[in-house]
Amino acid sequence: MLESLTIFTKGGLILYQYTASPSLVGASDGPSHTKQAINTTIIQNILCNPTTGNPCKDFTISGGLSFVWKQEASYIVVAIYPDILFEGPRQYLRQWATILVNRVVTEYSKLMQQQQEDDSLTENENNSFNTNPNAKAFDKVFKVLLEESKTQKSQQPKPPTQSDATTTSTSTKSAISSSGKEKRTWDDGMSTKVTEQTLQELDKSKKEETDESAKEQAEARALEEARQTYLPDEADLLEEDDQDTTTTPTWSSSVTGLFQQLTGNKILSGSDLDQPLKAMEDLLVSKNVAREIAHQLCDNVKTALVGKRLNSMYRVQTAVQQAMESTVQKILNNNQVDLLRAVLTKRGSSGGLTSSLFSKQSKRPYVITVMGINGIGKTTSLAKLAYYFQSHDCKPLLVAGDTFRSGAVEQLTVHAKCLNVDIYTQGYSKDPSSVAKAAIAQASDQGNDVVLIDTAGRMQNNVPLMKALGKLVQENRPDFCILVCEALVGHDGLSQYRMFQQAVSSGGRGIDGMILTKYDTVSDKVGAALTLTQETGAPIVFCGTGQKYHHLRKMNVNSVVNSLFS
Repeated sequence: MLESLTIFTKGGLILYQYTASPSLVGASDGPSHTKQAINTTIIQNILCNPTTGNPCKDFTISGGLSFVWKQEASYIVVAIYPDILFEGPRQYLRQWATILVNRVVTEYSKLMQQQQEDDSLTENENNSFNTNPNAKAFDKVFKVLLEESKTQKSQQPKPPTQSDATTTSTSTKSAISSSGKEKRTWDDGMSTKVTEQTLQELDKSKKEETDESAKEQAEARALEEARQTYLPDEADLLEEDDQDTTTTPTWSSSVTGLFQQLTGNKILSGSDLDQPLKAMEDLLVSKNVAREIAHQLCDNVKTALVGKRLNSMYRVQTAVQQAMESTVQKILNNNQVDLLRAVLTKRGSSGGLTSSLFSKQSKRPYVITVMGINGIGKTTSLAKLAYYFQSHDCKPLLVAGDTFRSGAVEQLTVHAKCLNVDIYTQGYSKDPSSVAKAAIAQASDQGNDVVLIDTAGRMQNNVPLMKALGKLVQENRPDFCILVCEALVGHDGLSQYRMFQQAVSSGGRGIDGMILTKYDTVSDKVGAALTLTQETGAPIVFCGTGQKYHHLRKMNVNSVVNSLFS
């Protein structure tokens, strides 16, 4: 049935290959024909021929072998089959092979996307990301596809004989070929009885009702699971209210010990501070602060204290502590924004406008675009923002601007149903910029206070998707652009920021703020917040501290200082 199937890059690198064992046309002929088809027929006669085109093509090579090929952006799939072994017209086998190739492309592309979204992606020697699925992993998928295709092929209807053809009218043939529907049995009035079984076969409504009912039940179960996962209950909210957010920074004994060597009643010199500040720099680095940032902080403290006369060791410790806390707080409080105030101000609450009047005036709402790489909790963070605004009497509109990732629209729809908020979607394969534009227009008409635009997760080196993001920002002019990063992102966070900043700057603006996800998992290693803020100048607007919608908090500067020096 299938001699071979090969997936390879334009450069000739084989990503996956299946060969029949034993060969369907002979142990010696099969591999040679496969090699000839790939190296000669496809690469020389097709890929090097710009007039060939990209859809599934079917060609014949010598020896009774034929093949179907399809080219994607980064790879090519070729299926070779011996049509001489098939009983029946060749077009049935061609159709079977074409379906198999299309299914292989679909499943291989899905695995590529999953590979991109895997948190364990690492850079290779060429500083690029390996997005090709593991050959062994895809082999299991392909074996399933092949077995399914064999079953489907065995169920192919045999071609009609000449006698059958003469008894079939032209109109009947046309109807069958054009409709493609399941054959139905009709009572022609000549049978003795219309049986109950025949009537049941003709009644398609029951099956359709059953399928629709099962679908609704599945959606209801998924929605209930999502509500249990994301919606906070009364106990969660009470626990939130009881948490202390006004803690005073206290330094650990280990940090205090760094200053024991300093004696009081002297003028401090640089050499007096070198050793304790070097130890403090190492402590900050261990808390995930970038080395250059930690060194800069200690240099600032050193500059502030050298030449000062202090009366006691205690005064030295206090002076260093106050200088360091002041520097860290200044960095973290830099350019802080209040999104809720911004939304209410644009809505006109400060001027006394009601929500209904806002709706009648068709005033443009406050527009927030949320962006970030794959798999960091971007869509969930957007839903948390919707919960935050909704909890403060705002009316948000969610926008399914991720028209690239399979399941993204459904995922955001579930969040919208959980929150009971409006959502705007146009499905997949749409221009995200056009989707956002239409959503903003709808929000202006129906009186939404804030529009939250979800975007496709993308690696920071994905040029086409970065250009699409720049187009969305340029054409829709959002009021605020948020970059979502992980709290343990480290130096890669700076790379992500710079690439996204470059993308949105093509729209005449920049990133306005950041959300740090998984902040609850970093323990005392909170240095990424300090590094990102110092290097980018963009504030940390919120921190994600859990899975539920209310687990979105503003940065607590005192808590960060406590964690850094504890």
